[in-house]
Amino acid sequence: MRPAKNSPSLNSSALASAVSAQQIEAARYAIIRRLAPALRHHMVRYLQPISLIYGVMDHKLASPGPDLHTLRTHADKMNALAKAALAQCIDIGTWLAPTPGVVMGVGEGVMECASLLATTLHFRGFQLVNEVGDMPVRGAQSVFRMVLSAVLLQVTDALTQPATLTLSATADAAVVTLQLQISPNPDDDHVERYDDGYRKLLWSDVQALAAAEGVRLSRQEKRVTISIPIEPAAI
Repeated sequence: MRPAKNSPSLNSSALASAVSAQQIEAARYAIIRRLAPALRHHMVRYLQPISLIYGVMDHKLASPGPDLHTLRTHADKMNALAKAALAQCIDIGTWLAPTPGVVMGVGEGVMECASLLATTLHFRGFQLVNEVGDMPVRGAQSVFRMVLSAVLLQVTDALTQPATLTLSATADAAVVTLQLQISPNPDDDHVERYDDGYRKLLWSDVQALAAAEGVRLSRQEKRVTISIPIEPAAI
């Protein structure tokens, strides 16, 4: 299933040789820096409800005869949220310091990336549509987190009018072809300019990340294609 290491089509060493180590590291920093606001939001989303539940519990405890069954239910909710928050924080850490060799399902990888960026892109005037469903193939986790995220941010950085961004995918025996279709919305001319104190991503950043991950990029005016090597199924 997986292409040979010396395959001329998707050879990570050959691709990475086209860019320097400094370019790759700079691009990795740039994408993490751009993802930081969305990652921060994801990290605290399970923590925020805990204070609300505590407020309800505090009010009930002040009553003459508190309902212990209800209080236990609230305590169980707080415990579940705390566990979810811990798991989320640990996962956020893997974005900053990824473990080499981690793979995930293509549909799962695209969903994770789309879920992370959908709100940010929406506020800037872009609609992200994920048409990639469950697929019986896997790819490197870092490809989705680094390359796909960089593609979405760089494309929207360059657009001057709102658009619908549609993700789709097909697969053969060795490669998943992930496509991003860009469809401008002519009835809307307002795009919220990106400005959070850090620079916009450049296409050269995306190319450096793709080279480091051993994937091929193809860009046309309204479409970006990412060719991702399929990782073998776990034994």
